[in-house]
Amino acid sequence: MKVLWLSPVMLTDRDEGGGTWLRALASHLIRSDQVVLGNIAMAPISKTTRQDYGAINQWLVPGVHNSSRNILPSNSLIENVADAAKEFQPDIIHVWGTEYFWGLLTARKLLPYPSLLEIQGLKAPCSRAFAGGLSFREILSCIGIKEVLRRSTIFQVKKRFAEWASFENEIIAKHSNITTQSLWVEAWVRFINPSCNLFHTEIILRDAFYESEPWRSSGNFEIFTSAANSGPFKGLHDAIRAIAILRERIPSIKLKIAGPHQRKGIRQDAYIRWVDANIKRYDLSNNVDWLGPLSAKEIAEELTRSAGALMPSHCESYSVAFAEAMQLGVPIVTSFTGGTAWLGRDEESALFYPAGDEVMCAHQLGRILTDSKLAERLSRKGREIAVIRNNPQKIVSNQLDTYRCILDTV
Repeated sequence: MKVLWLSPVMLTDRDEGGGTWLRALASHLIRSDQVVLGNIAMAPISKTTRQDYGAINQWLVPGVHNSSRNILPSNSLIENVADAAKEFQPDIIHVWGTEYFWGLLTARKLLPYPSLLEIQGLKAPCSRAFAGGLSFREILSCIGIKEVLRRSTIFQVKKRFAEWASFENEIIAKHSNITTQSLWVEAWVRFINPSCNLFHTEIILRDAFYESEPWRSSGNFEIFTSAANSGPFKGLHDAIRAIAILRERIPSIKLKIAGPHQRKGIRQDAYIRWVDANIKRYDLSNNVDWLGPLSAKEIAEELTRSAGALMPSHCESYSVAFAEAMQLGVPIVTSFTGGTAWLGRDEESALFYPAGDEVMCAHQLGRILTDSKLAERLSRKGREIAVIRNNPQKIVSNQLDTYRCILDTV
C-alpha cells in the first residue's frame, strides 16, 4: 500500500522540535513492511527538491510553516505538490492537521486521491484560550519590538487563530474520513461534520520513552515542564505563579522548563521576557531552570529524576508531553483540558486543576511532593495505562486497518 503524507515536518533524524510523533510513526510503519511511505513537507528552499529519508520518498516544497500566520498556498506550490503526488502515485493521502493549508488541497479535490485527515490541533477553539488568562495590561507587557515588527502580538496571533476557523471548518467539513486522538477533538469534528467516518488513534512516542527505566521517587523537589510553543496558552506563567506559592512551604522547590524559549536580544519573545520578569519579581531565580531544547533521551532523563511533571496548558487536543510522562510513570499534575482529560483521570492517574488556577495547581503539586504514597500510586496507575495505550505495535496495526478500511470503500 502506497501512503503519501502531507505533513508539517520534514522527516529526518533530528530529535527535537515539532512533529516528533510523525517521525516515530513513520519509522514503525516502514518496519511493518506493509507500507511504501512518501512525505511532502515545506522547507526554506527556492525550488521543489527530492530528499528521501531512508526508505521514505520525500519531497520538500518552497515555504515555511507557521501556525500563527494564515498562509494559503500559491498556484506554483499547488503544482509542485500535485507533481510530487503524481510521481509517487499514492493509494491514499494522509493529511496531518488542519492548522495549515494541506487539508484544503484534498478538501477541494486538487489532489484526486482517497484521503484521511488527521486532527492534531484546532485553532478556532484554541483562539479562545490563546491569551492564557492574561489581563489586558499583562498582554501589553508582552509586546516588544519583535512582536511589533512581525505583527505577532498576542492580540494579533489570537485574531489570526480565530480567522482560520473558516478554513479549518472547510477542511473538516469536506473530508469523509477523519482521525481523532481524544474525545474533545471528536466532539468538535462531529459538530462540524456529523456524517464523516471517524477513526480513533493514539500516538507512538519516541524510542527513548519505551527504552528508559521507569520513574522512581528520588526524594527531591524538582518539577519538570515543557512547552514547544512560547504562546501564553501553554501556561508557563501559571507554573511560575504556582511555584511562587509553593516556595513559601518548600524553599528548595525547583521548576525545570524544557523548550527553545531563552533567546538573545530581539529574538527573545516578549512573553518569555515577561515571564522572566515575573521570576525576578517573585525572587525565584534559584527556583527556576530554563533547560533549552532537549532530545528525547534528555527529556526522559529529566523526567525520571524529577519528583513530578506539570502540564499547565490552557488548550490541548492530546498532549504528547503528558503521554511521555505517563509512559515513564512520572506523577503528573495537569490543567483540565480536552486532551489531558482524555489521557488521565483525576486522583487515579493524575491530579487535575482548573486551567489558570495557580492556587489549585500549587496545592496539587504540593501533594505529590509531600505524599510519597500518593505519588507512587499515581505513578503505578499512569504507567499501567500508558504501556497499553501507547503500545507501538497496537498503534501501527490500528493505523494499517484504518488505511485499509478507507481503501475498501473506494
